[in-house]
Amino acid sequence: MKQIALGLNVFVLLAFVLASCSLPVQTADETKIPTSVATMTPIPAASAAPVLPQAEHRIGIRLVNGAGEFYDKQTGATFKPRGVNYAFVPIGDGYTNLLLRVNIYSPQRTRDDFSRLASLGYNTVRVFLDHCNRGPGCIANIGSPGLNPAYLDNIADMTIAARQAGIYLLFTSNDLPDDGGYSNEANFGSGGDFAGYRNSYYLRPQAVSATRRYWRDILTGLAERNAAFDFVLGWQLLNEQWMFLDQPPLSLASGTVETTTGSYDMSDPAQKKQMVSDGLVYYIAQVKEEILIHDPTALVTMGFFAPEVAAPGWYVETASLLRRSDLDFFDFHAYPGSLELRDYVEAFGMEGYNARPIILGEYGPFRHIYTRADSAARVSTNWVADSCELGFSGWLYWAYYPAPATANDRTWGLVDENDYLLELFAPANQPNPCVAVEIPNDNLAFGKPARASSSLAQEPPANALDDNSATHWGAGAFPVQWIEVDLQGAHRITEIRLQVAQYPAGNTIHRVQVRTASTDAFVTVHEFTGFTQDNDWLVFTPDIPLEKVVFIRIQTTSSPSWVAWKQIQVFGESQ
Repeated sequence: MKQIALGLNVFVLLAFVLASCSLPVQTADETKIPTSVATMTPIPAASAAPVLPQAEHRIGIRLVNGAGEFYDKQTGATFKPRGVNYAFVPIGDGYTNLLLRVNIYSPQRTRDDFSRLASLGYNTVRVFLDHCNRGPGCIANIGSPGLNPAYLDNIADMTIAARQAGIYLLFTSNDLPDDGGYSNEANFGSGGDFAGYRNSYYLRPQAVSATRRYWRDILTGLAERNAAFDFVLGWQLLNEQWMFLDQPPLSLASGTVETTTGSYDMSDPAQKKQMVSDGLVYYIAQVKEEILIHDPTALVTMGFFAPEVAAPGWYVETASLLRRSDLDFFDFHAYPGSLELRDYVEAFGMEGYNARPIILGEYGPFRHIYTRADSAARVSTNWVADSCELGFSGWLYWAYYPAPATANDRTWGLVDENDYLLELFAPANQPNPCVAVEIPNDNLAFGKPARASSSLAQEPPANALDDNSATHWGAGAFPVQWIEVDLQGAHRITEIRLQVAQYPAGNTIHRVQVRTASTDAFVTVHEFTGFTQDNDWLVFTPDIPLEKVVFIRIQTTSSPSWVAWKQIQVFGESQ
């Protein structure tokens, strides 16, 4: 998410913090409004580039009983993308998202990682073309138009590595590069009715021209290098498309603006919405046309997230694009830990839709919400299984290597904990992703009976014992309040973990109380005192295990918030 993506997020989607290394790390979906876009000069239109022959893409899309599905053109078999986002690679003591940068890209590491994935049955890897979008060794030339030949060499080599491993690549663009003249051209003349950057990129002719030139330069450059187009699943116009609600033209409340598709009255919310939809439909058609000139059998897609989760101030609308756009398939991003997956589906407008495939191109459990690998695995496998019933037909985990440790929205990497998730979710070990993997749960409180001093109707005590941070128990009242867990037998307790559900943040007092098999009274064994905020974890590890515990009660005596808990976890053994 994340974006980050990223790519991206949460999700807040998905801005990735700098890796702990001396090389700069470009953040995903970085806000980069030019300071004086009106003074920039446009790049002259490039002459038509020759169309070079290349291998036909092996994966296509067909209709089966009215539903779109991927298939292998050589074998005729249905193809379901199952794989990862290859967004970070190790560097020094950390990780970087500049994996294609000159002098960082490693042909051998790429081949080793792709071979490892293929050996476990994974078939798809999603890669950002342009996380490295400015500066030395990045995708575009510095001070002159066009792309960096050495960087194109790296992209082409990655396609060869994919072909050698039998892995398909989904290449995505995070943004127009700052170098190479592309963003200058796209922003030329912005100001007033168009703020520049994202609010210009999809609605103005200069931006469409710049984007067409960018993709033309990518594809002709790769064709000249004999890139393995047959093992490219598709070209993704954007990792995640969005616009700013608080910038023109979306922030305007009056007047008329002229876009690539006509004039729209900014005093009419319906016309604003139509303006964005029309503009994106046109943008997609134009850029896809450019791609197909140079790569006639390519599939073209675009990525989206749900702004309700990541950034409410950003505007995303996908329902009309499902009906109207020329995209061959869609890539929606949804991370567990906030909304239910069904809420994402509703936000995307995809309920009942099956005309073209929709993949879950980014998903993964956030480490600050799911602090244990087994709980991360459990929520992930259930998330994917649920997605099958909701219309998704491909799954790309975020991410193979983890994000830098300083990233606020870091998810569990597939290779964390000695490849635990990598092997658990491998198609070789889980042939059907729509059937959740059974993962032993050593949380003694999971699914056990619970009661509380009071509860809101939609936030019962059971919500705190379901191993799901997207739900919580809520008392619907200020302290003093309590929630009690019946462990259904005597247990030796070695650890108790509590995930905070709290707004606003502030100082709190929570008492951990236990009742044993030999007494009818609760005894306080620990007290948490201090500043807490939503999603914090409070962990009590007694110096000596607590013996013969039958009931555990969490009593809150002071809080600025109504009392609530997202998760209560108890660890130990039966006695």
